[in-house]
Amino acid sequence: MKKRLRKKYRVGEFRELCFKFSFEYKGDVESPECRQFIQAFDTECLEPNGLVCLGLFQNSGCNITVHDADPTLTTEAQRAAVKAWVEARPEIDLKEFGEIEDAWYGEL
Repeated sequence: MKKRLRKKYRVGEFRELCFKFSFEYKGDVESPECRQFIQAFDTECLEPNGLVCLGLFQNSGCNITVHDADPTLTTEAQRAAVKAWVEARPEIDLKEFGEIEDAWYGEL
């Protein structure tokens, strides 16, 4: 496949990698404590590791997708750092923490 097509279809060196996790926040997601948790997640976990995230944060559960600022460079070390940080937080109940996968086409 030519480079132009690999880029168009996000395969090969243009593959975008991410990992997903879900948890329940043990309090009210509208509370100031929850906002502090989100701020800490951003400043203590994501920024130092060069990561960004997308997600849905609700009382019924939270689903987060995380990837490197350059999605082609997401690594297992980044995933391990996020997992360690999340597991150490007493205010959440971690439900699932996935492996690195292709953001466009699912599992590798």
